[in-house]
Amino acid sequence: MKLFSDIYASKIYSLDVPQVVRNGTGPIDLSCIYNVKEEENGLVIKWYHNMDQIYQWIPPRVINGFAEYPEQNLMHSYSRSIIQLRMVTIEMSGEYTCTISTFQEEDWMTTEMLVYMPEITATIHVNSFNESHLNLTCVANGAQPRPMLKIYIEGIEVDNYYDATVKPIGHEKINSVKRSAITSNTLEPMLLECEISVPHTDYKRRERIVFYPSSNRFNKIYKIIKVLRYTVCPVYLRILKYLENYE
Repeated sequence: MKLFSDIYASKIYSLDVPQVVRNGTGPIDLSCIYNVKEEENGLVIKWYHNMDQIYQWIPPRVINGFAEYPEQNLMHSYSRSIIQLRMVTIEMSGEYTCTISTFQEEDWMTTEMLVYMPEITATIHVNSFNESHLNLTCVANGAQPRPMLKIYIEGIEVDNYYDATVKPIGHEKINSVKRSAITSNTLEPMLLECEISVPHTDYKRRERIVFYPSSNRFNKIYKIIKVLRYTVCPVYLRILKYLENYE
C-alpha cells in the first residue's frame, strides 16, 4: 500500500542547479522538476537559498524580484518550476532548496552551487635569502574560495614551501594568499611559475617570469677591492680603476 502511495504522490524528481558558476555569469536557470496531481489544490512552490526564502510562486501569479520567473512556468505549473538568476555573485554560493506543497502533500529537494572568483592579480617576487639562496614568493589577490598555489622552477614543482593568508587589504577587503619557497641561487636565468587553482572547480592558471640573477660574484670581488681604495698598493688602485670604468 505504501508503494502505491509513493508512485502516485506529488513529489520532486530532480533539481537542476549548476554545480560551479563563475562570478559575474548570467543569466542562469535553476529548475525544479516535479509532479503534482491535478486534482490537488493549493499548489505553492518556494525556493530557498541557505534556508532563506528567495522566491514563492502560487499559480498563476508571476512575481518579479530577486529572480525572474519565465512565462513557460505558466504552461507547466504541475510539472516544473524554473527561476532565472540575472547575475550570479559570490554571495550566491551555497544550498538551494525547492519545495512544493498542496493542501494534501509536501516535498522538497536540496543541492549546492559554488560560485567562484578568479584572482584579480598574481605576482611572483624574488628576494635574496642569504649569499647562496633566494626567497621565492607567489601572491594571489582576490580569488574566492581560497585558491591553491604551486611554485615551479624550470617546470619542476617545489616541494618545500610555506603558505600564509594575508589579512584583507583595502576598503574592499580583498583576500590575499601567498606561498614562499627557498631555493639555491644558481646564478643562471630561471623560469619561475606560480600556478593558481580554485578548489572544486576547473579553474587553473599560471603566472610566469624569467628571473635573471645579478652577478653576485663580481659584486663580491668589487667590494673586496673597494676596501683597499686607500691603501698604498698601486696594483690594487689600477685594478679598481679598471673595474670602475668597466662598471
